Amino acid sequence: MRIGLTQRVLWHKDRAYDSLEHSWYEYLQGHTLIPIPNRLCVPFPDIDLLLITGGDDHPVRNQIEHELADSMLSRNLPIIGVCHGCQFLTTKLGGTVVSVEDHQDCYHQVTYHGEPHLVNSYHSLRIEQPPPGATVLVQDPDGYVEAWIQGRTAGVMWHPERMQQPWIPKEIQQLLS
Repeated sequence: MRIGLTQRVLWHKDRAYDSLEHSWYEYLQGHTLIPIPNRLCVPFPDIDLLLITGGDDHPVRNQIEHELADSMLSRNLPIIGVCHGCQFLTTKLGGTVVSVEDHQDCYHQVTYHGEPHLVNSYHSLRIEQPPPGATVLVQDPDGYVEAWIQGRTAGVMWHPERMQQPWIPKEIQQLLS
């Protein structure tokens, strides 16, 4: 499967650089990975799935991700959002995110089909309302959404690629098959 991965924008010495975390290569081994540059002049890549990775917001990145998501949605191709990507897709599809404290650089428990799982957390936002029509798959102890799926579009708030034993719900894992 050809997976397109969005990238964060990093600034160094007044220059912008695209950045992709190395752990994606191990987590998605066996797939053809296509890092997508944050450039408007680049033609849309030929991919089977779009993975909107974690990282910070940036106006150019957000514009590229909107265009990519619109194209994938119009062709009914799968999209998975991770952390920033989940927050991005949640708001793009009509859900809401709100600020949360004490949720960065930690692990916390979530529930999936009544079973507890320990996931990492690197974000300062949480999902208050998932996109309309989305199925909530995972919640934190306070009842906030940690993973959802809507057709062939899904989001997880944690970083599976950073876990010693990566885990995402089977409904979302199936999009990678």
